[in-house]
Parts: sequence; C-alpha cells; structure tokens
Amino acid sequence: MSSVRNGLLSLVASGPTLSASIASAVPAHAVTESIARARIETTARQAIFEHPLLEASDVADVLRFRDRNRRSPASRLRERGDIVGYEIGGRYLYPSFQFDSATAKVRPVVAEINQLLNAKHDPWGVSSWWTSPSGWLSDGQSPADLAAQGGQDDRIRDIAHHPRRCPIRQPHR
Repeated sequence: MSSVRNGLLSLVASGPTLSASIASAVPAHAVTESIARARIETTARQAIFEHPLLEASDVADVLRFRDRNRRSPASRLRERGDIVGYEIGGRYLYPSFQFDSATAKVRPVVAEINQLLNAKHDPWGVSSWWTSPSGWLSDGQSPADLAAQGGQDDRIRDIAHHPRRCPIRQPHR
C-alpha cells in the first residue's frame, strides 16, 4: 500500500509544477489508477480502524503475561509474524480479534494465516484482508468477524488458501 501512496503523493506534489511536456508524458490511466488505488487504501484503513485495537500492555494483559517488560510478548509475536501489529505515532497497535481472552492465547488460526499472508512484512495489507468485508461471506462479514466468533477456522483457511478469494495472495503481474 505504501508504494501506491508514495506514487500518488509524488504525482499530487508535482502536479502544480509539471510542465506541459512532463504532464503529457504521464499517461492519464496512471493518474486514474493511482487515484483508484488511493481510494481502496483509504477504505481499507477505515475498515482496520473500525475494529478494536490493543496496545502492547493490553496484549500482555490478555495473554496474562506478568513480567516487567509489558511490551515483550506483543513485540515477539509481531516479529515472528504470528500477529499483525502496526506502528502509529511511535507505538504499535494490535487488532484485538487476534487474541482469545478465554484461553489467554493468540487464536491459532490467526497465527497460521498471518504467517501464510506474511504479516511480518505487510501488516497493513494483512490487517486489511482480515478486517475488510469479504465477498465470500454473507452480511458484509470479514475474516476477523469469523475469527472472533470462533469455530470458523476451516472457513477462514478456505478463504485464505484460495488466491481468487484472497487478493493478497494473487500472483503479481
């Protein structure tokens, strides 16, 4: 998503100063595609922030971690790619659906899919996949909704393991 944002920002920033010759060199479809991608990114981020988020100390509480370093469990799980965490304003936030407070663990299917989708290297994209409504689910549900409900692991795996159902896994063109 950052490459789309950077390309769009570059086009927007240079827009007022583009000479006629440079402007004619930028294909109209490139501008249209960049704007469309920016809209998709904005919608995806809105979906991400509609779900409850935890700070590292909250993650420690959910996991019943009692050591002094309260950020350690979240950081370790994020670095392994088991959970999605993204930095905002110098601190990491973690979507709460990833954790089962009853068992004080990361939901196993969440860790499995986060590894599959490469959450460690693309936390925003993976979080967007989890939190955005899926056309493969009814009533505008997202995979995160299924994870939070419990008992839906096979459905989540089915969606994530099929490239047509999981845009994040589609082959790059």
